[in-house]
Amino acid sequence: MRTRIFIILIAAALISLQFCLVPAICDEPSTTTAPAPAVSPAAPTTPATPAAPVAVEAAKPQAIEITPDTQIFKRTPKIDGTIEDGEWDTYYILNSDGIDTTTYADWDSQNLYLAVKANKPVDLLALLDANADGWLNGEDNYQFEIIKGALSLSRYDSRHSRTAAPVAATPAEATMVEVRSGTANGMNVIEMRIPADLIRGFKLSAERKIGLLLSVKPADATDWIPSSAPGDTRECTLVTKKIVSLKPLDLGFDLRYPRIARGEELVAKFHMTNIGAETVDAQTFVIAGEGKSGEYLNSEKIRMDGLAPRKHLAHDVRSIIPMDMPLGSWALGAEVKSGDKRLGGALVSFDVVEPFEIELNVPDRSVKADVKDVTIGVVITNNMRHSVRGDAKITLPVGWELWKDSDKRDFAVSGEAISSVTFKAKPPLGALGNVPVKVDVTINGKTVSAEGKFNVVNP
Repeated sequence: MRTRIFIILIAAALISLQFCLVPAICDEPSTTTAPAPAVSPAAPTTPATPAAPVAVEAAKPQAIEITPDTQIFKRTPKIDGTIEDGEWDTYYILNSDGIDTTTYADWDSQNLYLAVKANKPVDLLALLDANADGWLNGEDNYQFEIIKGALSLSRYDSRHSRTAAPVAATPAEATMVEVRSGTANGMNVIEMRIPADLIRGFKLSAERKIGLLLSVKPADATDWIPSSAPGDTRECTLVTKKIVSLKPLDLGFDLRYPRIARGEELVAKFHMTNIGAETVDAQTFVIAGEGKSGEYLNSEKIRMDGLAPRKHLAHDVRSIIPMDMPLGSWALGAEVKSGDKRLGGALVSFDVVEPFEIELNVPDRSVKADVKDVTIGVVITNNMRHSVRGDAKITLPVGWELWKDSDKRDFAVSGEAISSVTFKAKPPLGALGNVPVKVDVTINGKTVSAEGKFNVVNP
């Protein structure tokens, strides 16, 4: 049974402590006109001639400054055209020309997530320098432009020539990117999921640097805010932890296991230290699932009577990951308060995974019909921390002969380890074409299936 003593939005505490960002205050762009220079009177002996026209250049509009949170947190939002409280992490907030806009950025091990929410219809522009090594430096520079809900994807490729002109991505590349738009409660939303597989060699991991520019514009406008120039990308860091506190309080938050299988226990330790010479008036601290994870994790509120100078306090955190908790990256949060005043906050990310996963290995090249046998394997990854036993059962078309006439094999795999099961099968006489294969793996009463096929040809 889940107990929910006290649920908070830790992210709000971090923002209030100026950890994430301060909303930009933007003035309306203004223009000025330079006065025409005075023209000297004509000499009496020279006929008067009209003064030459003087070019009058309007001053450029005042640049709009934004303050993005360049530490992009690891969290998996749902891409459905709706932004719910606690689902995303804010990148920056912009209020300009009557448009109230919030942009968002998150990541997990497979995807980068970007979004915008505004009180009016807007378009979204994202420029991504995946290696944070400068624009036009390799093939990792991508432009994502969403106009009226439609995605236009381009790549700046400088492997063979340095050019500022983007090249349209292939239709196959464009379909890899997921975009969803929606409108609810007067707010317009665009959400985008960019898979790491889109970009060659792009691996999403903690402390990786990327270059990012995220801009918006009203649906009927032409200029992007704050910019559309590739040189304006900001260097961002992918992080799994965010901690901020008022001195002399020093906070820490550590997970024993960053990947946790459904049904297993999340184990963490929250600690605080007073590094000053006077007592810190810390009265309470709360530990809970932050954002949407608050619906699944236990929470607790601890009362304390201040923290003396040079003293350290540590608190263990434990919560079972429910079997119905969605897979992906989530956040555990902590907040320290003195009365109503926030003294500090912390977020740490963890991944929820399946208890076990399987991968089917079949021949990736055509097999000759007179081959002695065909090797088919299945790899079992045990994400649980204890050893397990199970069985793997293979299904092939009628006529295929399995070694020892056995279509089922038992196996054992240690905690957080990988094991494999191999089957050998002889093709029947005259068997040609695609051969379907199915393997069912059962552990602790749960069965997971994998399917594939390979091709048999004449010798």
